[in-house]
Amino acid sequence: MTSAIVSVIAILAVDSPSMARDAQTVINVMLGELGASRPTGCPGRWCACYMDAVLVRSGLQPLGSNRAVDFAGYGEPAEPGTVGAIMVMPHHVGVVVGLCDNGQVQIVSGNYSNTVALGCYSPSRAIAWRAPVRS
Repeated sequence: MTSAIVSVIAILAVDSPSMARDAQTVINVMLGELGASRPTGCPGRWCACYMDAVLVRSGLQPLGSNRAVDFAGYGEPAEPGTVGAIMVMPHHVGVVVGLCDNGQVQIVSGNYSNTVALGCYSPSRAIAWRAPVRS
Protein backbone atom coordinates (compact mmCIF):
# COMPACT_ATOMS: atom_id res chain seq x y z
CA MET A 1 0.00 0.00 0.00
CA THR A 2 1.41 3.38 -0.87
CA SER A 3 1.61 6.26 1.56
CA ALA A 4 -1.03 8.21 -0.36
CA ILE A 5 -3.56 5.38 -0.17
CA VAL A 6 -2.83 4.83 3.51
CA SER A 7 -3.30 8.53 4.20
CA VAL A 8 -6.68 8.63 2.49
CA ILE A 9 -7.86 5.56 4.40
CA ALA A 10 -6.67 7.06 7.68
CA ILE A 11 -8.75 10.20 7.22
CA LEU A 12 -11.92 8.17 6.72
CA ALA A 13 -11.54 5.61 9.49
CA VAL A 14 -11.48 7.50 12.80
CA ASP A 15 -14.28 8.54 15.14
CA SER A 16 -14.14 12.35 15.37
CA PRO A 17 -12.67 15.27 13.41
CA SER A 18 -10.07 16.03 16.08
CA MET A 19 -9.16 12.36 16.40
CA ALA A 20 -8.90 12.15 12.60
CA ARG A 21 -6.55 15.14 12.52
CA ASP A 22 -4.42 13.76 15.36
CA ALA A 23 -4.27 10.26 13.88
CA GLN A 24 -3.46 11.61 10.44
CA THR A 25 -0.64 13.74 11.84
CA VAL A 26 0.89 10.76 13.65
CA ILE A 27 0.58 8.56 10.56
CA ASN A 28 2.09 11.24 8.30
CA VAL A 29 5.09 11.69 10.61
CA MET A 30 5.72 7.96 10.80
CA LEU A 31 5.24 7.28 7.08
CA GLY A 32 7.59 10.16 6.34
CA GLU A 33 10.27 8.38 8.34
CA LEU A 34 9.98 4.91 6.76
CA GLY A 35 13.43 3.35 6.67
CA ALA A 36 14.80 5.51 9.49
CA SER A 37 16.94 3.85 12.13
CA ARG A 38 16.87 4.06 15.93
CA PRO A 39 16.64 7.65 17.18
CA THR A 40 19.42 9.00 19.35
CA GLY A 41 18.71 8.37 23.00
CA CYS A 42 16.41 5.40 22.47
CA PRO A 43 17.31 1.99 23.97
CA GLY A 44 17.96 -1.17 21.95
CA ARG A 45 14.25 -2.05 21.96
CA TRP A 46 13.10 1.30 20.65
CA CYS A 47 9.52 1.01 19.36
CA ALA A 48 7.99 2.71 22.45
CA CYS A 49 10.66 5.40 22.60
CA TYR A 50 10.06 6.14 18.93
CA MET A 51 6.26 6.18 19.43
CA ASP A 52 6.68 8.68 22.26
CA ALA A 53 8.93 10.92 20.12
CA VAL A 54 6.38 10.84 17.28
CA LEU A 55 3.61 11.87 19.67
CA VAL A 56 5.68 14.84 20.83
CA ARG A 57 6.47 15.90 17.25
CA SER A 58 2.76 15.58 16.41
CA GLY A 59 1.80 17.96 19.23
CA LEU A 60 0.25 15.18 21.28
CA GLN A 61 0.76 14.03 24.84
CA PRO A 62 3.65 11.57 25.16
CA LEU A 63 3.58 8.60 27.51
CA GLY A 64 7.11 9.03 28.87
CA SER A 65 8.00 5.34 28.84
CA ASN A 66 10.32 3.16 26.79
CA ARG A 67 8.16 0.05 27.34
CA ALA A 68 5.63 -0.95 24.69
CA VAL A 69 3.31 -2.60 27.23
CA ASP A 70 2.95 0.71 29.09
CA PHE A 71 1.03 2.12 26.11
CA ALA A 72 -1.89 -0.13 27.17
CA GLY A 73 -2.80 2.61 29.65
CA TYR A 74 -2.11 5.59 27.36
CA GLY A 75 -4.68 7.97 25.90
CA GLU A 76 -8.25 6.93 25.24
CA PRO A 77 -9.69 3.56 24.21
CA ALA A 78 -9.89 2.98 20.44
CA GLU A 79 -11.85 0.51 18.38
CA PRO A 80 -9.75 -2.57 17.56
CA GLY A 81 -8.06 -2.32 14.18
CA THR A 82 -9.20 1.25 13.52
CA VAL A 83 -6.85 3.19 11.26
CA GLY A 84 -4.99 5.65 13.47
CA ALA A 85 -5.31 3.50 16.61
CA ILE A 86 -2.20 2.64 18.55
CA MET A 87 -1.88 -1.15 18.59
CA VAL A 88 -0.23 -2.26 21.81
CA MET A 89 1.35 -5.69 22.04
CA PRO A 90 3.34 -7.12 24.95
CA HIS A 91 6.67 -6.23 23.30
CA HIS A 92 5.79 -3.91 20.41
CA VAL A 93 3.72 -0.82 19.65
CA GLY A 94 2.72 0.95 16.44
CA VAL A 95 -0.09 2.76 14.65
CA VAL A 96 -2.65 1.06 12.42
CA VAL A 97 -2.55 2.31 8.83
CA GLY A 98 -4.72 -0.30 7.12
CA LEU A 99 -5.28 -3.98 6.48
CA CYS A 100 -2.94 -6.50 4.91
CA ASP A 101 -4.07 -8.90 2.18
CA ASN A 102 -4.31 -11.72 4.73
CA GLY A 103 -6.73 -9.82 7.00
CA GLN A 104 -4.09 -8.80 9.51
CA VAL A 105 -3.72 -5.15 10.49
CA GLN A 106 -0.89 -3.17 8.98
CA ILE A 107 0.96 -0.93 11.38
CA VAL A 108 3.79 1.51 11.03
CA SER A 109 6.25 1.31 13.90
CA GLY A 110 9.79 1.80 15.00
CA ASN A 111 12.13 -1.15 15.47
CA TYR A 112 10.45 -3.36 12.89
CA SER A 113 13.48 -5.10 11.37
CA ASN A 114 15.49 -2.37 13.13
CA THR A 115 13.92 0.47 11.12
CA VAL A 116 10.72 2.48 10.94
CA ALA A 117 8.64 0.20 8.75
CA LEU A 118 5.27 -1.26 7.87
CA GLY A 119 4.39 -4.69 9.20
CA CYS A 120 1.38 -7.00 9.37
CA TYR A 121 0.14 -8.35 12.70
CA SER A 122 -2.78 -10.47 13.80
CA PRO A 123 -5.25 -8.35 15.77
CA SER A 124 -5.29 -11.13 18.38
CA ARG A 125 -1.75 -10.12 19.40
CA ALA A 126 -3.02 -6.78 20.72
CA ILE A 127 -3.39 -6.26 24.45
CA ALA A 128 -4.89 -2.80 23.92
CA TRP A 129 -6.02 -0.36 21.24
CA ARG A 130 -5.51 3.28 22.18
CA ALA A 131 -6.11 6.71 20.67
CA PRO A 132 -3.60 9.53 21.13
CA VAL A 133 -4.56 12.57 23.21
CA ARG A 134 -3.64 16.24 23.06
CA SER A 135 -1.14 17.68 25.54
